[in-house]
Amino acid sequence: MGKLYLGILGGFTGTVGTVIGSSNRKGDDIIRAKTKKARSVSSENQLQQQTKFGMVTGFMQPLNFLLKNSFKVMAGDSMTSYNYACQYAFKNALTGEAPDFELDYSKLLISQGSLAREAVASAQKLENKISFSWDDISENGLCNPKDKAVMVVYNVDKAELSYSDGAVTRGSKSGTLALPYTEIGDNLLFYLYFRSENDPTIVSTSQYLGSLTVA
Repeated sequence: MGKLYLGILGGFTGTVGTVIGSSNRKGDDIIRAKTKKARSVSSENQLQQQTKFGMVTGFMQPLNFLLKNSFKVMAGDSMTSYNYACQYAFKNALTGEAPDFELDYSKLLISQGSLAREAVASAQKLENKISFSWDDISENGLCNPKDKAVMVVYNVDKAELSYSDGAVTRGSKSGTLALPYTEIGDNLLFYLYFRSENDPTIVSTSQYLGSLTVA
């Protein structure tokens, strides 16, 4: 607590309100403004959350043009499809302990819905293309042979995509994609889902078909 001896124009020592009084070696009275407290730095937990959030959004952003439809029904009116996809990934696909967080690509979804998935599906590299194949269970599942296949090859290291949305149908049982831009050592991820012939927001939950390191 500061002490004011000679009124507002007199010298004082200590703190009064927003000013601090003192004197120098010559006996001169000095008044200075009280410095504001520095904003507290982010806590360790906040920094960890920011790191994880950045990993999720960094993965999802290049896919946003697909997510707008592939999560639209599940997101409903409460949030955007992109936010729903990120929220799901944040809750289900992050692994590891700080500072070594990782994304489990097998648990990430790029679509979610009520159409049937295929029990047997695969993707493999053949020369400079990725060949997708699957069984057609449309006779027994909640699906139609005219459902459109959405195939995705994702270079997760370069945020480069190759995709096909509707060029082939579920009933065709196969399709191919050219490789996206790649460099040696890049990690390619393969995903497959199906959408209704007439409504792109009615989809199956995506299937992760594995990965490949470019050699």
